[in-house]
Amino acid sequence: MRSPLTSIVTSPGLPDVTDVVRWGIVVIDLDPTIGHEQAGRRRALVVSRDPFHRSGMATVCPISARPPRYPAEVMIPAGHAGQTLDAAILCHQLRTVDLRRVSSLEVGGQRQVVTDLGVRSGVREALARQLGLDLSPAADGAA
Repeated sequence: MRSPLTSIVTSPGLPDVTDVVRWGIVVIDLDPTIGHEQAGRRRALVVSRDPFHRSGMATVCPISARPPRYPAEVMIPAGHAGQTLDAAILCHQLRTVDLRRVSSLEVGGQRQVVTDLGVRSGVREALARQLGLDLSPAADGAA
């Protein structure tokens, strides 16, 4: 019997899970959604570490083609990592998804990766703030 992961890796027309990389931009279908969740086919930043992708899953932050409005949103400028417009990485919309939701590893005909250390650092800080990882264990009730 084939494992579920084998069918993900080898399915025609789907990206190979070993090609999904941390800091990569992917095109993903986030439907169906409920309430205020980001919906539709859109770009997303992969924030999970590469070994996790072998499970057939990845953790992503959707990207919205508008300026950042909230503290957990990080600006990604036009011209960087395939962005044609200034956009916001929505770190408060963090979501772990099955890689079958990824429709493309390319944006503009090329694989795109966020290389700007300021953007990467901003995403790490926004995720820590969103998840409360910037709090001391005592302040968070974990000590």
